[in-house]
Amino acid sequence: MESLFIYYVTFSPLFTELLILWFLVTQMVYLVLFTNHFFFGNLILGISANSFLSIFLGGLLLNFFSFSDPFYESLNSHISVNSTSLIIKGFMIFSSLVTVLFSFSFLRLKNIKQYEFSLLILFSISGLMFTALSADILAVFMSLELQGLAFYLLATFYSNSEFNTEVGLKYFVLASFSSAILLFGFSLIYVILGSTSFETIQLLSNQHYNSDIIFLSLVFSFSAFLFKVGAAPFHMWLCDIYEGSLTSVTLFFATAPKLIIFNILITTLFSIFLFDNFYWSIFCQISGTLSVALASIAALFQKKTKRLLAFSAISHSGFILLSLSCFSIFSLKTAFFYLVVYVFTNLSIFAVLLAATRVHVLKYLVNWSDFSNRNSSLGLAFATLLFSISGIPPLAGFYSKLLVMLSLIYQSQNLIALFAAFFSCVSCYYYIRLIKILFFSGSSSGAWVSSQTRLLELGTVIFTTTIVFLIIFSDFALLLSTIFAMSFF
Repeated sequence: MESLFIYYVTFSPLFTELLILWFLVTQMVYLVLFTNHFFFGNLILGISANSFLSIFLGGLLLNFFSFSDPFYESLNSHISVNSTSLIIKGFMIFSSLVTVLFSFSFLRLKNIKQYEFSLLILFSISGLMFTALSADILAVFMSLELQGLAFYLLATFYSNSEFNTEVGLKYFVLASFSSAILLFGFSLIYVILGSTSFETIQLLSNQHYNSDIIFLSLVFSFSAFLFKVGAAPFHMWLCDIYEGSLTSVTLFFATAPKLIIFNILITTLFSIFLFDNFYWSIFCQISGTLSVALASIAALFQKKTKRLLAFSAISHSGFILLSLSCFSIFSLKTAFFYLVVYVFTNLSIFAVLLAATRVHVLKYLVNWSDFSNRNSSLGLAFATLLFSISGIPPLAGFYSKLLVMLSLIYQSQNLIALFAAFFSCVSCYYYIRLIKILFFSGSSSGAWVSSQTRLLELGTVIFTTTIVFLIIFSDFALLLSTIFAMSFF
């Protein structure tokens, strides 16, 4: 009984992660056993796998905080559960659930019946969950690689497309290279300090152990994380992945991983490299300004919908990095608030894309011609989202960008704030151009929409309206941002 009690104390706070792994194994056994059964075809297995995953994630989200201990360390301090990791995991489970729900009809339209889609999403969720809990550089690397393996397969999931296969292979090669750079950066830390624990490294790094090697580790580690979040100058892969992957896969890539990877980037900077904040603040400023400028200019010339959204994602990553460069509690609150608004706005945008699409349409901007007359509810919802993401008041996107500007001004970075404001105005052009196509263009290239159910359209519109007016009821979001920021100071 004593040993059972010890096991319970050790692993009960990890109940969510263990439950996900149990469900993953159960799904694998169930699907493999019935693959060749005469009654179960690929279609039935695919529908049942996605349905079970939706029910599981929904139940997990409803009961998430009932079996989560907000203060816990285990496995020799490799795993740490705190209020920040709980908040991040909750948002990640919600975004994964939305991804699966909105993928049902799209996968059917694409005639994709494979049940492996739900398994790969589960593998990705497992890796992302453990990444959020990691308090050790070895655990961070292993967790990132677990979700990375699933991401490579998701990127190439639509095997009927040669471009999809090419994009997946490119993603695999470049992501493997970035992982090698990250591992090299982490190994330098271990060589100098002799530990892999964040807490121990933070204590030892104040003793001025060979600062040149630690600076070199910062350069390699930070570069690898810039690749993973899709920030300049390591951003060009993102455009091909957005365009070449299935829209449902792109939705998943654009939301859940952003939360987790930015969280682990912030944790790394504020623990391992806390005493090198002068250097990484400059790196964040350089990467942030490059991301905002290059993405805003490049997006002006885009003719494809998902490539436009890819450059938009690069620009928003730049704004988050600019906020992090200020190195203050207010800037951390701003970064988290911006990240939450960005992720939920992207969920809404891709939900509209999935709810409005048929096979091989809406690929180009011109395909949205006269969209509002053909589906007024989705057209209005999409236009509102574009206004929000471009930073038009009083929508949520405006306040998130305003907080970034204030963070820069409070740190006397007035020139960078002016620079970011200028390119934010530039970005308004390509968002408003798409709104003009939605409402005022009568080209025959427009797509006849929508092929989805009215219930899905209604859910999309309600979800969109809630997100873009989030700032009106933002006390809860600001409270979560404060909790997130205080955990690092």
